[in-house]
Amino acid sequence: MAAEWGEAGLLALSEARGNPAKAQAMLAEASRESAGSAATRGVAGKRGGGSSLLARDASVSAAEAKLLQAELEASGPRLPKDVKVLKQLSPKLDAPPPGIEEGAGLWRDYVAYRGRRLKELLNGETAEGPLKWEGYQEMRTCYARGLAFEQTMASILEADAALPRAQRRWLKDFTQPRIETHVGVAKADLRFADVLVIEERPPAGQPPRVETFSFKSRDLSSLKERPLQAQLIADASEALRYYGETLAIRRPGLVQDAHVQRVRVVYEGGKFKPQDLDALDRAVRNAESDVTGVEVQFQ
Repeated sequence: MAAEWGEAGLLALSEARGNPAKAQAMLAEASRESAGSAATRGVAGKRGGGSSLLARDASVSAAEAKLLQAELEASGPRLPKDVKVLKQLSPKLDAPPPGIEEGAGLWRDYVAYRGRRLKELLNGETAEGPLKWEGYQEMRTCYARGLAFEQTMASILEADAALPRAQRRWLKDFTQPRIETHVGVAKADLRFADVLVIEERPPAGQPPRVETFSFKSRDLSSLKERPLQAQLIADASEALRYYGETLAIRRPGLVQDAHVQRVRVVYEGGKFKPQDLDALDRAVRNAESDVTGVEVQFQ
């Protein structure tokens, strides 16, 4: 199955409850949305030729699947699941909200998203009501910002790996680290590790060292100590659940069961970092104490 569907396809198939046609439709829409997201950031990207969903570049497919996951987990306001109401409120391509140009890419994506969600509900499938336009915009903004942070951190890790071992900050425990991004891993369910690092030169007779990274671009700047601590613990617990302990790596050419020696949750710093540094230090210590095996760091 992994060879036929790829990592992103398996995640979509899981979300579609085993329905291949629905899984392909989800990936097709996510592909359009992902491309639109890149366009709004002014990023030029290229895709491989051919019409097959299964022939896409792995990193692009992973980004598409992560967009599906972002919609599922979005906390923004949603419309009701009532199909009659949704039909009455169906958005029109030629009637965007005030301030949005007719034909704008993000509005086209939203109209397509609303159409798919309505079809799912009409078919009796289990699904949340669609995000309202404002919630959809926020979800896409956060998604794009998160991808940009992931790319920044992946570049930082690659530069770190190129240094002599004694000079490294992040990967000192590796002799020859291999850095893989958006790696499908199966544990509680199928997810994508933002970065998985595996030792290419393990000691004779020993399994390779494996570490995983989860990158978070959250605006934590205004959080007080207790909600900040709760957020860090929640993120650390999720990282351990999906990317820690023993898991199955599903990337073609790297398929194996692996024990993860270290999980790190890394938050974007700068303006998103909490202003009370003493409270932040306490929250980090408490999160690491509460969730053994996970390190919490800020960029």
